Amino acid sequence: MNFEQELQQQFFEQQISGHSIFIKLNDGEFVAKSCSTENNNEQMYVFNQNISFYEWVQHIQGYQDFFSQYNGVITLEENKVIEKPKLDQRQQKWMDSLIAKRFNPNNKKYLLLENLIQNQKNLRILDIKLGFTVEKQSHIMRYQESTSSKVGLRICGMKVQENNKIIVFRDKHWGRRISIDELTEELKTFFNIQKKNQMIINLTEKIENLKSFITQKCKEVISWQGTSLLIISDSEDDLKIRLIDFSKAKVEKQSNQQNIDIINSLNSLLELVKQI
Repeated sequence: MNFEQELQQQFFEQQISGHSIFIKLNDGEFVAKSCSTENNNEQMYVFNQNISFYEWVQHIQGYQDFFSQYNGVITLEENKVIEKPKLDQRQQKWMDSLIAKRFNPNNKKYLLLENLIQNQKNLRILDIKLGFTVEKQSHIMRYQESTSSKVGLRICGMKVQENNKIIVFRDKHWGRRISIDELTEELKTFFNIQKKNQMIINLTEKIENLKSFITQKCKEVISWQGTSLLIISDSEDDLKIRLIDFSKAKVEKQSNQQNIDIINSLNSLLELVKQI
């Protein structure tokens, strides 16, 4: 579809990780994720069907508790000035590097997704890359030298903000270097709120529900490689989780092969959370 050309466009100020560029449209009800060869499976013709991963998963009852709402592929106006938001120095450095390396002004195709964190001030976001192994040769050493190979997950990004002021910001490069002990300490920082126990109970329940969803309704997904779990909290009582990044996910329509790598990673996360 063609998107209204008069819409204001700004680089998404809450993006904390990833390879693709996110752009916020107008008041931020939606965000647009740039389409590229890297996230081809998310928006192109996949698993021998004229259907994207997002389109496929949204035919499954209950998907909205674990995946972002997908609104198709849009075309943004050419030569449109995209504003840069004013950010904390730590996040600004990361964002500038991401834009310099990944933003292609000639690419106008974007996935239109819901904005999961619109108008949130006391925001906590944690992006956790799931999986013990990876197939891509250039990523094997990255996994082996990080917490991914040991506990099946690593931090790709973390942001803790209070009254719109950033208290903690971590990027994916930092997440690749830390030890398991440091990973545990960062989880303690993320859950450092007055009602920590209730927040952890809520997270545990949602992850258990996600595990059931995957094992019962996503049997056709034979690989979740590259997928992350996004944990978002705006208050001590509000917490949601979403799976994101499906550029390397693999689906076979006739398969009943159970992919357990993502389940093992989620179990590992639950074990770490119990230590907080």
